[in-house]
Amino acid sequence: MHFVKTSIKLWTTNFLFFIFYSFTLNAQSPVLRLTNNFNQQNILYNTDTFAHTTWKPVLYTDSTYIKSNRSWLYRKFFEEHLLQVQHQSFNIFADIIVDEYIGAGKRGIPTNRQTPGHSKLHLMNTRGYEAGGNISNKFYFETAIYENQGRFPGYIDSSIRTTGVVPYQNRYKNIGDGKGFDFSYSSARLMYIPNKHFLFDLGFNNNFIGDGYRSLLLSDYNTVYPYFRTAFTAGNFQYSVMWSQYVSTPERTIYALGYPRKWGQTYLLDWHATKHLNISVFNAVISPNETPDHKKDVGISLASPIMFVHAAKSPSGVQLNNISGLNLKYTIIPSVTVYGQLMVDELGSADWQKRYGWQAGVRIGNLLKVQGWNALAEFNTVRPYSYASDNDATIYSHNNETLADPLGANFKEAIGVTDYTYKNWWFRLEVMAAHYGIDSSFNVDYGHNIFKPISLHSKEDNITTDQGLRTKLYYGDFRVAYILNKKTNLRIEAGAVYRNEKNNQAAYKDMYGYIGVRMSFRKLIYDF
Repeated sequence: MHFVKTSIKLWTTNFLFFIFYSFTLNAQSPVLRLTNNFNQQNILYNTDTFAHTTWKPVLYTDSTYIKSNRSWLYRKFFEEHLLQVQHQSFNIFADIIVDEYIGAGKRGIPTNRQTPGHSKLHLMNTRGYEAGGNISNKFYFETAIYENQGRFPGYIDSSIRTTGVVPYQNRYKNIGDGKGFDFSYSSARLMYIPNKHFLFDLGFNNNFIGDGYRSLLLSDYNTVYPYFRTAFTAGNFQYSVMWSQYVSTPERTIYALGYPRKWGQTYLLDWHATKHLNISVFNAVISPNETPDHKKDVGISLASPIMFVHAAKSPSGVQLNNISGLNLKYTIIPSVTVYGQLMVDELGSADWQKRYGWQAGVRIGNLLKVQGWNALAEFNTVRPYSYASDNDATIYSHNNETLADPLGANFKEAIGVTDYTYKNWWFRLEVMAAHYGIDSSFNVDYGHNIFKPISLHSKEDNITTDQGLRTKLYYGDFRVAYILNKKTNLRIEAGAVYRNEKNNQAAYKDMYGYIGVRMSFRKLIYDF
């Protein structure tokens, strides 16, 4: 946290200094950027430039930073960052972020007023800044702060009040009439690439492992966290290890010194086996930071940089959560990729101890030879009780959110996503169908909720995926935007979402639409 605060102060100072001058120099140094949810298909999968795409985001050279002869005001609104300094040895970019939208839904949100009421209005008011850049091709840096006040549609509002966390963002506090949330968060990242073999990445952000839309190994569906990753590349192999610290529980009241935390060690060995095939071996270990009486519970194996070489228990005897897996990618042609994952939490003798999941999918760029039309189809399934533990300090989670698929465990889901870009127009359609088994009461555990103690499992044998109260979920999300500035992703966006969740005890249907002025490349899609 000290690193984050220091970074924010440093880059804020730089931002304020340069904003008063607001000049742009001719581009000479290569511009380094990170892939994001909007551009990764075009950059990583429509070409064969990158041998290793499993660990994201990926650092790449952006060749689109070419200064035009338009007026300064025109360039700032439609072509460039607000601050854009390009020098022969460094680049600095910064923007003031404004992300505003308003919409209405079918299901009203109850208020906390003395006189009960419901509101179908939802909106978001986000202000902040983003700054980043690079020094030659050796250093990359970025930092951002977002301050938000907003109201969410019914199912998102319910999720926030249950977990205490706004998905992808942060914890919250109520505002006004009790229908809204006030929350802020920051992020930072510093990468050093001394040569073609080594990469060092220090940040307060999130990571993603996989080639699909979801990940059963490590997902970006969570709030940011402090981490340090180092990667070593030699020939067709890339070996990565990351140390990270997660929040065990957001119930700060149980610990006056702050939120209880836990440690994560994440390993990935990625082998570019042939021109078309990549095979990655994955391993992650979650271990406690301290005992219930707040004494340190960290063993020496936490420092181990070697995959599978770590302790089975903490010094106090807590069983660590050890998850392994595979990630496979086969590139048929540069724009057509099939991929898959296997996640193994445990393979015990009892049926309920067989905890694993798998993924299969295909992604296609420039579909039917139409430039800018991309599509993805994916299937995921995870057996009951996967990722869970008997101790908050070893659940595969961060800040009351799973580190993998947002549906948790005991589910099957099919997802289809397609997007199309034509000049400044952008269209996106997502459909998802899932079914999972939830608990019919608080006193039973059928394996969907990864935060319930695993020792309280309600079934020993005849374990089936979607056991329990069988629930069906149907989700559709359509978005259309006119992009005003491709560098900042400033756009006028409208969208409509349909969500229907039902079982034998209840049914929740959400339908809502929105329109607004959006900005930044953040992934804020509430598809769960």
